[in-house]
Amino acid sequence: MTVTDRSPTDSDYQARVRRAHAELRASPSPEIAPWPVRAPVLDSWRRSLAAAPVGARSARAVLEGDELDRARRAHPFSAMLPLLRSRLIEPAVEAGLVVALGDAAGRLLWVEGRSSVTARADEMGFAEGADWSEPAMGTSAPALALTTGTPFQVVGAEHFHEAVHAWSCSAVPVLDPRTGRAVGVLDVTGSADAVAPLVLPLLEATSRAVQDELRGQLPEPRRSPGSPAELLLTGRRTPLLRCGDHEIELGRRHAELLTLLHLASEGIRGAELAEELHGSASAEGTVRAEVVRLRRVLSRAGGPEIASRPYRLLGEVDSDLRRTRAALSRADLDAALTHWRGELLPESEAPAIRHLRARTGEHLRELVLERGTATQLWAYAQLPATADDLEVLMAILQVAAPDAPERAAAAARARELRGEAG
Repeated sequence: MTVTDRSPTDSDYQARVRRAHAELRASPSPEIAPWPVRAPVLDSWRRSLAAAPVGARSARAVLEGDELDRARRAHPFSAMLPLLRSRLIEPAVEAGLVVALGDAAGRLLWVEGRSSVTARADEMGFAEGADWSEPAMGTSAPALALTTGTPFQVVGAEHFHEAVHAWSCSAVPVLDPRTGRAVGVLDVTGSADAVAPLVLPLLEATSRAVQDELRGQLPEPRRSPGSPAELLLTGRRTPLLRCGDHEIELGRRHAELLTLLHLASEGIRGAELAEELHGSASAEGTVRAEVVRLRRVLSRAGGPEIASRPYRLLGEVDSDLRRTRAALSRADLDAALTHWRGELLPESEAPAIRHLRARTGEHLRELVLERGTATQLWAYAQLPATADDLEVLMAILQVAAPDAPERAAAAARARELRGEAG
């Protein structure tokens, strides 16, 4: 039976995960292959391991007293507490569970439950004002819901810190319906009942109800006069165009068009654009229709305009791709790694996009291997497309200090990739 076949609540799975934690606590370079944990949880462990050592700990209170009160009043959940209580808090508390409402940074603004349960939760720092983001407390359902933007459940020993192993939790993000950004997180924590089959549907239904309320309460974001539009294209299945505070989710073809237009400062002819997108100048008519549809999308959202003959964007447009390419041209690895979040438009098969993707990715890899510090190499190894790059991991082992956390994490991943047993 593989990890993916096994339920997270399965006692054998939990026993294997606890043994993996014991290895982590005993050695800075644990020899575990394969890791007996679900893939998204393993990815979170890796990020958590790079941020902090494993050990028993509790969350730190970052909001207290008047500061917590101000954060609550400023948060959209404050106006929806009646809805949240009737839809989520009351039924969950009645079932003996703890409900937490957190902001987009992972700070818990409200924590409610029976006093006997919340008193135990307090012991691990699961309390109002505490920071339960992934950098602060490692793997947990609230952290993964905010990190991935999707509902998530974390069971027992899947938590990164040992102090949380007695608990299980389910969480969903709440998204701003206009921008798609997380405004907060809803979490249910407790015994194994917190990850029962009905819990996630309850949380998801509550999240949808809150988002419906947000749609009618929040004012439309306005683009600041003269502010540049920004394309977010790397490491994303759904690319975005950001215009001030407004974000537009882009379909694949629209993202491809905008990528090529914003790189062509002098404009680009229709036949050339057809070659770059479809591999044939005969597709110019198709490109013309696609540009018309894109203009409508941009017009409704207050985005940049597209001129014709040649096609070109009017107004300033920047992108993570352009910033990455500029950083690579001056060999600024820190800046390049900040802006390059993964492959350029990974779903695209357009000839010009595939060429840009390969050329930029290869340039970054060569520069990292040639000049990268242990920290820079490890940051590069966290990208989705490079997580299994053994040459990069071996480079970390060559340059990292013996006690560097990057060395320990790289050694563990290298052994896993080579299939070496502990």
